[in-house]
Amino acid sequence: MPLRRVASFLCLFVICSALTHAAPKAPPVCKVTFSVAYLDRLNNLNAGIPPASLKDIQKKLNDLGDVCYTAGPKPDLVFFIHTTPATYHGTHVYTNNSTSAAAVSDGSGNAAAAAASSSSTTAVPYDVDYSVFILDIERPQDDGTYKIIRTLDQKGLFHTIYGIGYGKGKHPIPNVIEAGAHWLHDDYLGNKPSGKW
Repeated sequence: MPLRRVASFLCLFVICSALTHAAPKAPPVCKVTFSVAYLDRLNNLNAGIPPASLKDIQKKLNDLGDVCYTAGPKPDLVFFIHTTPATYHGTHVYTNNSTSAAAVSDGSGNAAAAAASSSSTTAVPYDVDYSVFILDIERPQDDGTYKIIRTLDQKGLFHTIYGIGYGKGKHPIPNVIEAGAHWLHDDYLGNKPSGKW
């Protein structure tokens, strides 16, 4: 009897192990590869995805499957990112509520009181300079030039709460790269014939 019980537990262990170890995910099949070039505001040309953003972008690209980043030679497309200056014009609205009260009494014990309140609103204009990150998705031509097949943009302006930034403008380069990859996946590869190249 103990031998049968051990054999039963062993079979159960093997079955449970097989169920918990799923087959490894197949690597994505790249239909199009791209490289990245970034021309900053000072006209410095930077090649590749910034190292701090590479792991996050690779993870997002793996979810797409058919669009892949390459740092190697001869990519199918080049994501050329450059900036243009922009200014946000806004207003801060300040509200001032004030109240005042006065009480008077005379020597005979007569008293009088008065109260007044006022409210005013002032709008103060302000400007914020920022950059718009423009992504040109370019296809290399046989003569060494590039043809722009799509242009996207991402504002570099972001919101803050207690001095902590958030929103897409906080990380404009990774966000515009992701938008370009999604456009390739959804619109370009999804709606075009396979002979597009």
